[in-house]
Amino acid sequence: MEAKAGVRAQTLDRALDVLDILADGRARSSQELAAATGLHRSIVYRILRTLEDRELVRRTGEGRYTMGLGLLVLTRSLLGETQAQLHDVLGELANTVCATAFFAVPRGDQVVTLVTVEPDRDRMGVAAYRPWARAPLDRGACGLAIQSARPARPDERPEVGWARQTGYVRTVGELHAGLTELAAPVRLAEGTIGCVAVVFVGGDIGEDKAADAVRRTARRLTQAPEEVWEL
Repeated sequence: MEAKAGVRAQTLDRALDVLDILADGRARSSQELAAATGLHRSIVYRILRTLEDRELVRRTGEGRYTMGLGLLVLTRSLLGETQAQLHDVLGELANTVCATAFFAVPRGDQVVTLVTVEPDRDRMGVAAYRPWARAPLDRGACGLAIQSARPARPDERPEVGWARQTGYVRTVGELHAGLTELAAPVRLAEGTIGCVAVVFVGGDIGEDKAADAVRRTARRLTQAPEEVWEL
């Protein structure tokens, strides 16, 4: 990984790099983590032992490492109320559109899904979308919607400029074959940006109605009390 500018606690920075890599849910060996971080395997091993002692990572029976349950203890007070409020708002969107709704935020050059909700009814053909899923920032409606809330760039995709005019982005099959995704940006506290989106099988849902619902939900979340977004 690239070195980060400024004054840093190097060991902590390296440990956070390890956790960030494991955040995609895939178990890795210490050798794989060393290759991904660019650190010597002995350094990674010491980091893993410390994180394992704190239950922030766990070792599988095959000797690979994945995220530990200790992270839930650290995040429960942070995500508890916020996640509940997001779940309620996304539930209304999912039921209005009869499609899976989700909320995501940018993380470097990726988009990370935080909360997903499926509709209570008409579940046949509903697209499954799991929390903590990651996607490239330059592919899929959610990443493009986030870019549309940022200053324009000469190399951005045409859909980003179009989203600045319409308030939403539509993509088809970019992340998952056969699935349509509609997304709108949400402006969070301190100038950060997230997005709200729905994903469904193309042709099953009226897209004009879905786009209106997504934009309304994005405006609703943008106008939410600031403390909700102190993530």
